[in-house]
Amino acid sequence: MTEPNIRKATTADLDPGLICADRDGNRIRIDRVNRDTGFVSYHFLNDELRVQEGVQELSIEKFLAQGWYITGSGKSL
Repeated sequence: MTEPNIRKATTADLDPGLICADRDGNRIRIDRVNRDTGFVSYHFLNDELRVQEGVQELSIEKFLAQGWYITGSGKSL
């Protein structure tokens, strides 16, 4: 069975350095995941994948509810 190229992020996917995108094409890079407190910190990225805004922090539950997407290793969003 092959995995789809693009899929919604899950708790298990969340690791520092992961780049995610939403349906509008906004991209973020995860900076920190604290599973003990249940929070994820991230930055929005510009088209050149450089930091665009300051650090955002949400509970993992609220972060995933926003519908972020990921792709398989080596593929771009």
